[in-house]
Amino acid sequence: MKTKSIISTLAAALVLGGGVVLVQNIAPVQAEAQTNNAKQIVDQAKASGVLGETIAGYLAAPGSASSDVVNAMNEINIRRKSLYTRMARDQNVQIEVIAALTGEKVIAKARSGEKVLDKNGQWITIP
Repeated sequence: MKTKSIISTLAAALVLGGGVVLVQNIAPVQAEAQTNNAKQIVDQAKASGVLGETIAGYLAAPGSASSDVVNAMNEINIRRKSLYTRMARDQNVQIEVIAALTGEKVIAKARSGEKVLDKNGQWITIP
């Protein structure tokens, strides 16, 4: 099955502190998914519950957010999609598969107080 192949060959997509790190053939390759400024804005917004991670592998706002936060979120989501596209092309799978695998990993690493959008479409605050 391609999903198992992706997991084994990529060791899935691990998301650490908002930055995406790909592990491929045991040699880590840093893939920037955002600029430092956007990362700082998003990290603060995630910590305060203004933004959250989704099971689809992208950031989203559970409510209203300032234009600075929305712009930072959009920048990161665009860069994530670009990264997912390259990975999907390399593995000959759909982008959504890569995005969903990453989303699962990000949600599993969510910190207390952060919000995540689960597969049922419900926003959950991590205890």
